[in-house]
Amino acid sequence: MDGVRYKEYELQLEPGSKLFVYTDGVPEATNAENQLFGTQRMIDTLNQDRSAVPEQVLKNVREAVDGFVKDAEQFDDLTMLCMEYRGEEAEDEKEL
Repeated sequence: MDGVRYKEYELQLEPGSKLFVYTDGVPEATNAENQLFGTQRMIDTLNQDRSAVPEQVLKNVREAVDGFVKDAEQFDDLTMLCMEYRGEEAEDEKEL
């Protein structure tokens, strides 16, 4: 998009590392008192169960957001993606 600046990052992932990406709809989810879910609540939720598989990470964040906003109408979508780096495949896995 014209005029939009992007930042470039490099990460070194170790086997078992997880990557969580999200749109602004997650931290900007708003409750009835017009308070934002916020980045810190999201980070706290992500750190509650560091061993969770990616599907459970997404479920945990969604449940935390839903519990926070309750019945308040939302004006943005929640888009999240969680991936886990498993490392290189073992030779016997390649043959499957």
